Amino acid sequence: MQDKERCCGTCRHHKPFANEWGCDNEESEAYGLETAYDDFCEEYEEKEDN
Repeated sequence: MQDKERCCGTCRHHKPFANEWGCDNEESEAYGLETAYDDFCEEYEEKEDN
């Protein structure tokens, strides 16, 4: 079951790419691909507070 708190939209590797959002985690299967806010993977890392 997918955990809504651990989706791409809350992952530190979900970054803006031109006109879309994508994965910037080299360990993820989605690396370099467009990702939606509610996508998820096993390589999730929580965003750090600034």
